[in-house]
Amino acid sequence: MADPKKYLSKIVKGSDTLWLKDSEARDLISDIQSSITGGMHYLGKSTAPIADGDATGPWVIDGVTYVISGAVAPQKNLAAGDIAIYGELEFIWSGASGKWQEFGSTGSLKALAFKDSASGDYTPAGTNAASAVTFSGQTDGDFVTGLNDDYVAPSLGNATTGNFVTGYNNDAVAPSLGEASTGSFVTGFDVAPALPTFTEGAYTPASYSHSGFSGGSLGAATTGNFNTDAEKSSYDETSETLTLSAASTGAAVTAQGDFTPAVYGTDTFDGGSKAADTFTQGTAPTLATGTAVTAQGTFSAGSAATLATSAAVTAQGTFSAGSPATVATGKAITAVGTGTAAAQVFSGTQATITVE
Repeated sequence: MADPKKYLSKIVKGSDTLWLKDSEARDLISDIQSSITGGMHYLGKSTAPIADGDATGPWVIDGVTYVISGAVAPQKNLAAGDIAIYGELEFIWSGASGKWQEFGSTGSLKALAFKDSASGDYTPAGTNAASAVTFSGQTDGDFVTGLNDDYVAPSLGNATTGNFVTGYNNDAVAPSLGEASTGSFVTGFDVAPALPTFTEGAYTPASYSHSGFSGGSLGAATTGNFNTDAEKSSYDETSETLTLSAASTGAAVTAQGDFTPAVYGTDTFDGGSKAADTFTQGTAPTLATGTAVTAQGTFSAGSAATLATSAAVTAQGTFSAGSPATVATGKAITAVGTGTAAAQVFSGTQATITVE
């Protein structure tokens, strides 16, 4: 009879191991593929529990949080065909049902490969009967196969240690005096004050002068003599002489002289002048200041250096001598036995296998 497993594919679902005809296995794979959009995508191992039919998240897979929908960064949404491992089981996310579907134990997806043969255990329905098989005469004995891996090497336990002083750490703090508070005080004048000064400008009084005045003139008139009285006669009775004397004359203007009118001349007036007065305001003195301590700084006493220590062995550890490896033995046939075997008879009917 032909080996029935030759024509079967092994499918593990949960705790059940199913054997299907290759054609039925291919149909099952085709059904799974038709429910997945875009192919399968391995996400990784989940630290959150996943079970068959599980639809309650979120799930943390390889450090990434996955939810069914509505992911908020850095979360991600699950997609049809996403594959995850929890424990020793493999699961695939079904976009149609919105649930995890269990494939089986780790590596079971490889068993769904399209193949012409499969290997595994299969128990058909029916009975298997055979006569007893007898075998006798074989003897065996022990022989050395090597050394067991139980060798214990000698060892020395941890020593007891204590600290000893090696010097001083470089952590001494020298005494110090903090910065004092200071203030300013007046020491004198940097620049002496300058008094105000007033300088009166020169004054020139006003003056008046007149020049070029001529009173005018009347030229000499042309004159002629005229009698001022009649001729006179006198009679000297002694000498009986009549003496005539000329009449008296006087000058009379016969033509007016030339008239020259008066000339007023030129008036000259100088209103005087006043030079600007000069006023110097003067300057205030500039104070000279110095710095004086108003409050003493804070004094710090410092600190001494701490001791530097190092570990030294105070007690030796316990020594263990160890132990050698033991000898490993095996069985070997020392004498070959003989026996007889009866024919094996199988009868039964073909089993019906279904996938849930």
